[in-house]
Amino acid sequence: MSSPAPAELVAWFRDEVTTPRRAAELAEWPGKVIGTYCNFVPEELILALGAVPVRLCAGDLDAIPDGEALLPREVCSVVRSSAGTLQRGGGLAGRADLLVIPTPCDAKKKLGAVVEHLKPVHVLELPPRKDSPAARAFWAEQVRGLLAALERLTGRRLRRRALHGAIALVNRREEAFRRLLRLRQADPPALSGEDFLFVTQASFTADAAAWAEHTEALCAVLEARPARPANGRRVLLTGAPLIWPNHKVVQLLEQAGAAVVADELCSGTQRLYQPVALREVSMRALLDAVAEKAMLPSTCPCFVEGGDRLNRIVDLAREAHVAGVVYHSQRLCPLFEIEAMLVQKELRARAIPLLTLSTDFSREDSGQLRTRIDAFLEMLGDGRA
Repeated sequence: MSSPAPAELVAWFRDEVTTPRRAAELAEWPGKVIGTYCNFVPEELILALGAVPVRLCAGDLDAIPDGEALLPREVCSVVRSSAGTLQRGGGLAGRADLLVIPTPCDAKKKLGAVVEHLKPVHVLELPPRKDSPAARAFWAEQVRGLLAALERLTGRRLRRRALHGAIALVNRREEAFRRLLRLRQADPPALSGEDFLFVTQASFTADAAAWAEHTEALCAVLEARPARPANGRRVLLTGAPLIWPNHKVVQLLEQAGAAVVADELCSGTQRLYQPVALREVSMRALLDAVAEKAMLPSTCPCFVEGGDRLNRIVDLAREAHVAGVVYHSQRLCPLFEIEAMLVQKELRARAIPLLTLSTDFSREDSGQLRTRIDAFLEMLGDGRA
């Protein structure tokens, strides 16, 4: 029997993202479902207590009018869309028993206040910086506060064995993801940039073990394929998250002939890049490791220090041998708008070509964006770093 084609395997991830399959599964499940709104939420705690984490950040243009019943129009599309899916009800958002909302920006800080009449909310406060003992201690207390809320909700006490098992499961998922990253960065890349986003974003909602199994199977098939002709114009995508169905930027890039072989998005590579590093197996050590993993590797521009993000972009550009970087900025999001200027300065000093694109969920600016992308790719030439 022949092996399945990569497209057949990617279809499982696409269906997880684009269809109500997972919502239907969880509608029949008797346990607790925890809606999350950022990578800062330690999923290991949720899994260890027998609950299911689902990341509910939305990229749905059609949900924005519902979100504007709760938030002003001068708020970024991601937060308005996320609020809109809650306001509409149904689906995974309707199934959630608790919403865990970190505070990386002003809009997320207020999101909990405007949706708490719809669902129970636990706000997970972030320190303004992460490089001080005080910040780490503050974050550790926030994680322990979340644990207490989860224990009350589930009626369970966290056990060391269960937490150790959840960490092992999530680390397996991360290892499969890093294997896929190597294939994506190959020359030529084994997977398109949009397919990679589908694989990553399926992890927002999918059963962790099932996701790992499907990713391992996909990697095995991709590794066995014969080499294909190189397709040039290799680019790195960074900046604000792209969340289905708002894949506009990566779609335009690939339609124009770019190979998106790396990204530095919280909806992409950042999502699953860092495993939990265990030094001891006591309960305290496990909790500290989970807390550190959720915050310290993050390159979110919400933190005062930004050097690690700049270094990560430069390192990724070198590792993936890209010819240029595309920075996606979300309109009405000052964090990423300001960060764009810092990235531009850093890359200019290193002679790395950069294209900045500021957009939102609408398709009205697609023609303008395509023109700018075409000009950028033409400037890159054959795309060889």
